[in-house]
Amino acid sequence: MNYTDPNDYKAVVIRANNPIPSQCGLFYFEIEIINEGKNGMIGVGYCTKQNNISDFMPGRKYVEDQENKENKSWGYAYHGDDGYFFCSGSGKPYGPTYTAGDTIGCYLNFRNDDKKIFYTKNGINLGIVCYLPNNLDDLKNNLYPFIGLRSQDASVEANFGRKKFKYLSKFYSTLNFGA
Repeated sequence: MNYTDPNDYKAVVIRANNPIPSQCGLFYFEIEIINEGKNGMIGVGYCTKQNNISDFMPGRKYVEDQENKENKSWGYAYHGDDGYFFCSGSGKPYGPTYTAGDTIGCYLNFRNDDKKIFYTKNGINLGIVCYLPNNLDDLKNNLYPFIGLRSQDASVEANFGRKKFKYLSKFYSTLNFGA
């Protein structure tokens, strides 16, 4: 994925074609930063299908249709330019910034009662960033991995398992898979 817009004002966001299967216990993908671009604005996370992916960086916008709950837009993302984590519009400090050569692992854990999202940077666990909402039924079969760029000349490569993951096996053995 490459960003070539000359003005850095609009985000380019790619969302997976298919949602994460609800029966999936642990979902993982990696992005490798090839070039962070002019300002390093890269976001990686998860969103609902209703999320408007044409204008906003991942996690920065939240819209809910009060009459039709199925139109709820929801998204989480970890941003490389400032290390912030954004959840449907609000941000908080989370981890280190990332740049060319870094690999960000994106974990979504549906197992156990504490369903959570966490990230790694070059195989180092950055800790739990958030727990999924209690109304997880609204998100079943409606969560998609997504990546956003808003940095001139930025480039990333996503890996959803078509090739060997760089860091999953290192971290996988430390996960607690109890019932």
